[in-house]
Amino acid sequence: MPSNRLRSSFFFMLALYVVQACAGRPTVATEDIVPIAEAMKEVDVLLVSDHTLPHHLNLSSGGANGEERRFIDPTLQSLNSKLINRGLRTHILNVEDMVVDRDIQNKATFDAAYKKYDQILEAAVKHGVTIASIHYDADKILAENYGKNSAYASAEEEGEKYGYVGGIQLILDKRATSDATLALANRMVHRDKILQKLNTVGFRVRPGYGDKVRFQNNLTLNIAGHSQGGAFLLEIAPQDQAVRLYGSPEKIVEAIEAPMDALADTLYAFRQSLQ
Repeated sequence: MPSNRLRSSFFFMLALYVVQACAGRPTVATEDIVPIAEAMKEVDVLLVSDHTLPHHLNLSSGGANGEERRFIDPTLQSLNSKLINRGLRTHILNVEDMVVDRDIQNKATFDAAYKKYDQILEAAVKHGVTIASIHYDADKILAENYGKNSAYASAEEEGEKYGYVGGIQLILDKRATSDATLALANRMVHRDKILQKLNTVGFRVRPGYGDKVRFQNNLTLNIAGHSQGGAFLLEIAPQDQAVRLYGSPEKIVEAIEAPMDALADTLYAFRQSLQ
């Protein structure tokens, strides 16, 4: 009898613990992404922003200075308009659009939103959409602030050693490079010279990558790069340098009008070549 009571008490406490643990987990109301995934059948170019907004939870996801979306968003809107004007069907994908209240303030919401985000990328890949990830890069990071061993400084400028010197660059992920992804990158770099056109605006090219692709692991590209429509990540400029030169995000977008027109032409011509 005492042992039965002890056993019952144990299971009661265990059940209570489980209920309390579940109650402590935040409920995440995610969007129904089926309509968006289905819409990928009719999309030519998917524009993705990747990063979280400045006022949202930043788990190394806010980008340069934690505010990269302030610069990405108007750039995407401008490029989107140019693509539509050329007759392409587009969609802009933001991670906050994956949750009902468009607000990401905790880890559970963060994880749920990016899970849905990746599912949209997978749908776009399935339907051969061209996927363009537009970013702004970090500027210069001193060697002592970048890593423990300052001997690995990637560049030296005006007597200062830098652990990282950011700039215009086209990025692919070696784990996901479809023939279309490689062909589009080659066209952007060598034929249409998109990097050089951004450089003429006054932005620095990342040292060593003025005429070639930089390969690095990237969560978006590891999915998007498999698309038969091609995919890429384009760093438009070192963000802080762009601010020094032009001030606001809106003024920066005005400054890159011509390079973005050239990029829109490239994407239009590339989509036509896939037909």
